[in-house]
Amino acid sequence: MMGQGPSRKDSVLRGHQYRKFPERAWEELLEIGSKVEARVKEMEDAVRAAAPKLKFAITEGHMGLFRSSMLTHEWLVGVYNARIFNIYQRHGDMVKIATNADFEGTRWTSNAVMIFGRLTYMMRVASVMRLFKRVNGKRAVTVKACPAGLDIAASRTGDRVYLHVANMDYSKPVEASVSVQGRTIAGGTVHEIAPEDPMETVCEATPDVFAPKEKAIAAAPVMKWSFPARSVSAVELELTA
Repeated sequence: MMGQGPSRKDSVLRGHQYRKFPERAWEELLEIGSKVEARVKEMEDAVRAAAPKLKFAITEGHMGLFRSSMLTHEWLVGVYNARIFNIYQRHGDMVKIATNADFEGTRWTSNAVMIFGRLTYMMRVASVMRLFKRVNGKRAVTVKACPAGLDIAASRTGDRVYLHVANMDYSKPVEASVSVQGRTIAGGTVHEIAPEDPMETVCEATPDVFAPKEKAIAAAPVMKWSFPARSVSAVELELTA
């Protein structure tokens, strides 16, 4: 999966052109996400044909062009990372281990954790990975429908349902009404990463810039929520009968 990258010959994701054309960069990232899902399906089909009981791990999920790019410090790619992890989760019957980064280092920006002298801090991709790992269920849940601008993966543990939500709209919030068949939402929490500036950057001076913010959800049969433009959210719902 490390080999994924832009298809356009004049891609703005190479070098620093993305800073001049961030919305075009956004479009290209969405295009790459679609390629990733097709690649995962291709791998699944090959593994099932060879050994139906075998599962697999994605041990290097980052794009090769990001090895030394400043783009990996910036939020512009945050929703791309969330969408890729949603793809992996939706294919969780086969994908048992997955990452979207290298682990740690001092130079390559494809790392999850950057070492700067005595300081260590999480890169943008690590903030997304940690959020989705911590706010997640043990069993898959089917998402029957969702607004076109959102990418959602759902899971459940007992009376709690978890939604991993990526708003793929660059400029607008997307509103959604959430209901769980046969159950009532007793409340919950939205853990949200939604920088106003798509070029918001993590570095040694701002190590916690992508820390999620928590917002309470009131009890209601149907939860209504507005997901900010370019945001990544992990939603935790408490259910009653």
